[in-house]
Amino acid sequence: MVKFFIIFLLFCASLFANLQEAIESFVSQKVYAKQENLIKVLFRDSNSFYKVSDGNVDSLKVIKTLEDNGLFKLFYDKPISLTVKFVTKKNALIFMKVISQSLESIGYNYFLTTRATKSDGKFVWIINLHTKHLINPTLFAKELSKHRCIVDNVSKDDTNSWIYEINSDNARLEARNIDLDDTVKLKKPIEPYLIYTKNAVKVKFKTSFSDHWYPSIVFLDRALHVVSQTKIDERTYVLKLDIPPNSAYVKVRDIYSLDNIKHGLSVYLQSKE
Repeated sequence: MVKFFIIFLLFCASLFANLQEAIESFVSQKVYAKQENLIKVLFRDSNSFYKVSDGNVDSLKVIKTLEDNGLFKLFYDKPISLTVKFVTKKNALIFMKVISQSLESIGYNYFLTTRATKSDGKFVWIINLHTKHLINPTLFAKELSKHRCIVDNVSKDDTNSWIYEINSDNARLEARNIDLDDTVKLKKPIEPYLIYTKNAVKVKFKTSFSDHWYPSIVFLDRALHVVSQTKIDERTYVLKLDIPPNSAYVKVRDIYSLDNIKHGLSVYLQSKE
């Protein structure tokens, strides 16, 4: 019984040490030492900051608690070079697109890719940003969840280097939903249209007679691989196409310029007869 109790105490001590290490990495040792009493109060129920699924520290919950209590620094005094590494196991193409869309949604439109590699069953994408504002992990995780991606863990390499481990098994892009067997008028595009093809078997596009559309249509599967594509280098008003059975998206643009469809397009997705 005594032996079991000692093992239990050692186990609890190990858990607290792991949690403490995570907290220190997010706030710095200096802040931890200064705010130690407050931190002990905030994290007194240490077991609740571990994930049931794998027993690891719930980094997002830790960060959210620190953020809510003014202990998580999101702003820098001056612009810094911030390195962010994204790690996943599946769907490299759609993963990069989802990350980009999520970053844009929270205000990060400009960044540089420093490395993109795939090895040992993992895809790693590293970007660099020049910014005064740290990517908010909780806000970023919410954006990713809209694309059915889950942040498994957030960690720091050093002061200006972060790592996001992300489950992208069920990733999907932010695309336009159009009801089947219903014509929908899409507004002037600021970027190529991306539309879910759902269970449709045919698609019909119609443009304004005042526009000069030279169609570029690309059907993509769930991983963003090209299934088929159609380009027509002549002015087109109406275009009807069969939808490949394994497509998930259709990307629609003009060969030359989106200004050629400045009045938008009407789209009709036909269900199975």
